[in-house]
Amino acid sequence: MSMPGTLERSPPTRLSPAMIYPVLDWFIPTRVRENSELQQRARMFLISHLFGPFLGHTITVYLYLIDPNPNYALWVLATSISLFLGFPFALRWTGWYNTLAVLSVQNLIFAILWGCYHYGGLSSPFLPWLLTVPLLAFFYLGSGGPQRLLVLSLIAFNFAGFYLAYAQTHSFPQHIPLSELSGIGIISTLCAAVYVSIMALYYGNVVASQSELEREVRRHLATARQLQEAKAEAERANKAKSEFLAKMSHELRTPLNAVIGYSEMLLEEAVESGSDDQTADIKRILTAGKHLLILVSSVLDLSKLEAGKMELFPERFELGRLIDDIRASSHEEVEAQANRLLIECPDRRAVLETDMAKLRQAVMNLVNNAAKFTRGGFVAITTRIVGGVVEIEVRDTGIGIRRENLADLFQNFGESKGATASKYGGTGLGLALSQKLCRLMGGDIAVQSELGKGSCFTIRVPVTLRLAQEHAAADDQDSPHADSAEGSSTILVIESDDSATDTLHQILSKAGYHPVVAKTAGEGLELARTSRPGVILLGALVPEEDGWVVLQALKANTTLRSCPVILLTAHQDAGKGRAFGASGHLIKPVDRDQLLRALRSVRTETEHQDLGHTLTNRAAS
Repeated sequence: MSMPGTLERSPPTRLSPAMIYPVLDWFIPTRVRENSELQQRARMFLISHLFGPFLGHTITVYLYLIDPNPNYALWVLATSISLFLGFPFALRWTGWYNTLAVLSVQNLIFAILWGCYHYGGLSSPFLPWLLTVPLLAFFYLGSGGPQRLLVLSLIAFNFAGFYLAYAQTHSFPQHIPLSELSGIGIISTLCAAVYVSIMALYYGNVVASQSELEREVRRHLATARQLQEAKAEAERANKAKSEFLAKMSHELRTPLNAVIGYSEMLLEEAVESGSDDQTADIKRILTAGKHLLILVSSVLDLSKLEAGKMELFPERFELGRLIDDIRASSHEEVEAQANRLLIECPDRRAVLETDMAKLRQAVMNLVNNAAKFTRGGFVAITTRIVGGVVEIEVRDTGIGIRRENLADLFQNFGESKGATASKYGGTGLGLALSQKLCRLMGGDIAVQSELGKGSCFTIRVPVTLRLAQEHAAADDQDSPHADSAEGSSTILVIESDDSATDTLHQILSKAGYHPVVAKTAGEGLELARTSRPGVILLGALVPEEDGWVVLQALKANTTLRSCPVILLTAHQDAGKGRAFGASGHLIKPVDRDQLLRALRSVRTETEHQDLGHTLTNRAAS
């Protein structure tokens, strides 16, 4: 049985032309072998020149035996036939295939006409060999117009010379009586027939191989069409999957808004009322909701990465701000297992430019993974800037990783197995997602681990480094709310989901803000004009496009464009939001601490800018 995609060849149980190809190819130069069509012609050329002279010399030997006085006529004929044996070596040494093919045809015509002239004239037994001339010329040179013209010209030229030689005496030399040439006629005809048969067999083998190749090409074309159809179907399925995941991202996060939001509200009330029993139960609900959110986010992000739909949204930020955000978000989980969170960030004021959200997500995954596998130890975060690369090292004193498991560590669902998975939990998505995010940003993750002593994961991501003064000046120049009014405590919430508005209202109220809620685009724009909020939280509206319409309308209004807007969405729309003038972006369900930090950040930035503008105006006056 042949392998798919290969030509099925006959077993070498009988003689075939293909068996002598290695011998023939020894005579063929490399530049001739590079052209498959020319190589086939060269092989036919070599077969005729390696076997033809032996057939031709059967005639010269017969003539020698019956000629009582062999003379120059026989020796010239024998020399001409012997010359054919030198053409294969001349081809190997010079590589002049076309030139040698033309010379070979000329030599053949000369040998035939010389034999006819000296041995029988027009009744010569050599005359049938003339039929082989155009056949061999076609095999050697091809069937193109210039080749046909060249061969016909050679034949005409030689016949003209034959006629001129005859015209001088009007007779042919007679070295052997014509009656004695009948035997050589039979031999000559048989040799010509054998010679033509050899060439025909080879040509038939070439045609059969070409037909087999054509059938194979047709099969490959049919397979290619099937692959193209499968590719188109896969692209349609991938598009449908992406649309499904985009929709499910919103549908899954919406109920989690209620689960996490109301759990946090109930937890605060239970703590204030001193209900310890309820507090423990509500904490379990909240923990389960947050865990489900992490799983949903990881699966959706992995799907987007594998589908090539994830985009980068570079922004400028201080390294210290990123590390502080990670510390605030992860300290509870780290300390839950009696661990200490250690931070070493000597370049806090370094200003980086990369996708902060994705870098934060990658580091958070590593920190949470370290906390999960560490008991009563420490998790250390160390940052370094080497050239144009930021290195963030997450080291722990946990259980460590076996050397044989390191190769599969970053595979999807490959984090933990067997007893480790049952004891510590985990799906294996965090490390895979972190590596893909780092590679998306042009970096990678390295890991070192020793079983029983802990692990060390190092993120290396190329960044653009800027001076802190340059960063502050650029922010002051590019900020969409550089003319903001005084820091109002009013926060306008534009959100159509009831559970989300309830959660946001309670978080903002307890933090000392004055929340105002709008559930439609029109109501939100009206309240923005009348209440003059300090910050606007713009969430999902129905339809979703209304949220972008509101953002564009706010930034188009001369009195409202100075108000900072923080987007609350279920998607990674940071780049789009920045393009429309948003000051911040939070993924729903919104974490309370992240929300309050975002509010403090934009309000502080606005106050600094307002102070700068006031001092500038006073100095000018």
